[in-house]
Amino acid sequence: MLKIEDLSYRYLSRHKFTLKKINLQLAEGEMLLLAGRSGCGKSTLIKAISGLLNNNDKGELRGKIYLENEDITNFSPEKIGILVGTVYQSPDDQLFAMTVADEVGFALENQGLEPDYIKEQVSETLRLVGLAGFENYSIHQLSGGQRQRLALASILITKPRLLILDEPVSQMNPQGVQDFLNLLLKLNREEKIAILMVEHRVNELAGYFKRLAVMQAGKIIYDGATENAWSLLDGKEDVGLREPQNVKLCRILELSELSSVHQKVVSLIKNECSLLEKEQATCKSCCAPSERIVEVQSLHYKYPGAAEETLHGLNFELCQKQITALMGFNGAGKSTLMNLLGGLAKVEEGSVNLAGAPIEKGLGKIGYLRQEPDLMLLADTVLEELCWKNKSITPSEVEALLVKLNLQDYARDFPLALSKGQRLRVVLGAMLAKKPQLLLLDEPTTGQDEQSLTEIKKLLLDYKNSGGCVFICTHDVELATEVADRVIVLSQGRILADAPTETVLSNRALLQAGGLAASSLLDICEEITVPPCITAEEVKCYVSTSTVGRH
Repeated sequence: MLKIEDLSYRYLSRHKFTLKKINLQLAEGEMLLLAGRSGCGKSTLIKAISGLLNNNDKGELRGKIYLENEDITNFSPEKIGILVGTVYQSPDDQLFAMTVADEVGFALENQGLEPDYIKEQVSETLRLVGLAGFENYSIHQLSGGQRQRLALASILITKPRLLILDEPVSQMNPQGVQDFLNLLLKLNREEKIAILMVEHRVNELAGYFKRLAVMQAGKIIYDGATENAWSLLDGKEDVGLREPQNVKLCRILELSELSSVHQKVVSLIKNECSLLEKEQATCKSCCAPSERIVEVQSLHYKYPGAAEETLHGLNFELCQKQITALMGFNGAGKSTLMNLLGGLAKVEEGSVNLAGAPIEKGLGKIGYLRQEPDLMLLADTVLEELCWKNKSITPSEVEALLVKLNLQDYARDFPLALSKGQRLRVVLGAMLAKKPQLLLLDEPTTGQDEQSLTEIKKLLLDYKNSGGCVFICTHDVELATEVADRVIVLSQGRILADAPTETVLSNRALLQAGGLAASSLLDICEEITVPPCITAEEVKCYVSTSTVGRH
């Protein structure tokens, strides 16, 4: 199906090649997961396959790309698009119609097909991607995850033979991710569609892809069985691989093998470890209550012209030195709530106060990183962006911030030319530089590899410990377990739960009701008969690794 030979590419604005002699093959009906650090060249490789880089005015392309044994290296994107469907990182980049039905049916309309047939195909395709009944919705009414499903639907309706997806699940809730991946498996099995997916969330996707390729600095450094990658890449911390929690547990317990397979991990623990007595186990303690920063009372919100409210009488508080995660299904009202707190929507009913005053009077004390961080990039260089309208920041503070963001080599680069993950970190850095009282983050882990994610977590924890208040909207359950002190679950515009992170994310019924996925560690804890744990570090509280071990 797809064959790439010695492919290299250099952008005209750079001296070094972004892609360096890439060799890759994908058979008909095969599924391949491609991972690697932000900026390693994954998105550039996808653009090359899609025909977006064969214009000499944009850069220098070397090597060959074959599709079904035909050299397509210099084909136009339109010609390649007949056989290849591509869904990009930002769905808004490829959505342009006013309604969902118009967007999905556009390709068939261009082929001059009958309206009744188009309507039938649109409905069937929307059903496949979980958007049945959304035909007449405006695209702007959809959440980020719903727009990603819509972008996929607009491609699937043309029945491509090769489907390329660039981080397609980055804004979906965990149950939505599972549904989406099961859809891909069905398409792969029944339609024999070959699938190439680029994703940082290897931790969630490993079980769906038998083959994994890993890129580093423009080269493919691993291409083989997914389950073999953990040990073969052991010690290479700079590849940006987000490993499954089961693999992280194997590492922290120093087991003799690294595995993501549930029964294998349980067997290793039972054979190589011993359980501690309850009185010996010591796990993390709860944080002490702190000063209230935000108070939300009886908050309702209804979009103009909408038949029903989006938010129904919300009541909660946000405190200093605390990170609170906002979680739930796509379309539950999370982004609407974030927009009200960030001043992008007006509070019409109820109240939202910041430090005792109406929140609209304190917007200058709020940093709000939205789902579309690219819209917040205004300067010509990363350095200028970090200093944008900030007269108090010193040169030494800027240099230190660049290092913390792992952007010191890109200080003079144009922000929009960076990878999506790097662009997000630029926006976050600019906000932290202003030392806000309240930091709002809407899906901040989108496009982030393991190392970048570690850097962001450290930035957030440092900000929290210095007295900051963080409200983070996320579908990333693992991130919430690692940084959040508390979780609020929103369902259909109402608060389903508001409790400490351990309480919420270890409750299976609550997770199911909120569109969240239970940690694989919960199943392991049940089998080895220890209390429910949501992080590998917590499991270690109950397990002694003093026996065989892995060295």
